[in-house]
Amino acid sequence: MKKQLFFCSGITLTIGGVIYVLFRSESLKLFVWLDKINCLEIIKSTRDRTLKITNVMPNWMLYALPDGLWLSSYVCLMLMIWKNIINKENAVWIFSMPIMAVLSEVGQFFKIFPGTFDWMDVVMYLLGTVFPLMICRKNKTNN
Repeated sequence: MKKQLFFCSGITLTIGGVIYVLFRSESLKLFVWLDKINCLEIIKSTRDRTLKITNVMPNWMLYALPDGLWLSSYVCLMLMIWKNIINKENAVWIFSMPIMAVLSEVGQFFKIFPGTFDWMDVVMYLLGTVFPLMICRKNKTNN
C-alpha cells in the first residue's frame, strides 16, 4: 500500500505540473523559476506545439484539474506517512490542506482573498481529497 500511495502521489503531482508547464501562461511564477534554473529553453519547443491546443481544452482541465491533482498528491503522501490510518492525532495533518483549499475558494467568493471563485475548483479539491481516501479504503477491505 505504501508503494501505491507513493506512486499515486508522484503521478498526480507530475501530471499537474505537466499541465502547468505545457499549457499555462508564461506569466506564472513557475516560469520565472524554470528560467532561473535554465530549463525554460528546453521546454519552449514542446510548449510551442502544445499551446496550440489550449483553445480546445476545457477550462476546468487547464485551471482546476492541476490543483485537484496536487491536492490528491498531498493526501496520498499524508496517508503514506500515517500508514493509511486516520485518527484524531493525524486527521489535522491529512485534512489541513484540503480544508485550506476549499476555504480559500470560499474566501474568494466573499472577496476576502484575491482571486476568482470557481465551483470547479471546489469540485476538484473535493475529488482530490476523496479519491485517495476511496482507494485506501478499498485496499483495506480487500486485504
